[in-house]
Amino acid sequence: QMQTLKSLQERFSVSSTPIREALTRLAEDDLVVSYSNVGVNVIEIGERDLRELYQFMGDLDGLAILYASRYPNQAEVIDALEQNIRKTASIYQDREMTPPEIEEWTSSSDQFHLIFYDFCQNQRLTRAAQKQRSQLTIFSNMYEASREFQISIEKGHEAILETYRNGQYQETAEKMREHLGQSLEYALKCLEKLHDGKDR
Repeated sequence: QMQTLKSLQERFSVSSTPIREALTRLAEDDLVVSYSNVGVNVIEIGERDLRELYQFMGDLDGLAILYASRYPNQAEVIDALEQNIRKTASIYQDREMTPPEIEEWTSSSDQFHLIFYDFCQNQRLTRAAQKQRSQLTIFSNMYEASREFQISIEKGHEAILETYRNGQYQETAEKMREHLGQSLEYALKCLEKLHDGKDR
């Protein structure tokens, strides 16, 4: 839905300056499309966008893993990954999760990937990944992950941790790419369902 500067001012009860600043930042991150003298739209993500995003994120995450492997205190990296996996698994209590729990699970699951950036010691790589992840977040907020998919994600993270713990860093990077490839397949199915829903 197209939003104008005036409608955003009224919605958030603020002046035009913070709205313009926020829109400028969103446009810089390619999260909104601005139409001169008309308004702005949140980006639409299609099949090609998803394929490019997940492939690129796989490459970026793989690089972050290799860079993180040079961090002086590897025990610290492994501990952060282990804590994340325990936290993510603990959110699900063998029952249907509430919307806040789903949000918490998604955030915790995403954090697993971000840990490698916390230790990669390369701000440019981290900034590039943040921009791409923001676009994926827009899409992932449009669908709800099934429990089957969540279990698959958790198992993927455990496999990535295992190879990383064993010092098999190239294999870990490859497992991360495969992991994101599986997420892509799920995302494409969700995209198809979203399009089917719009067509009805």
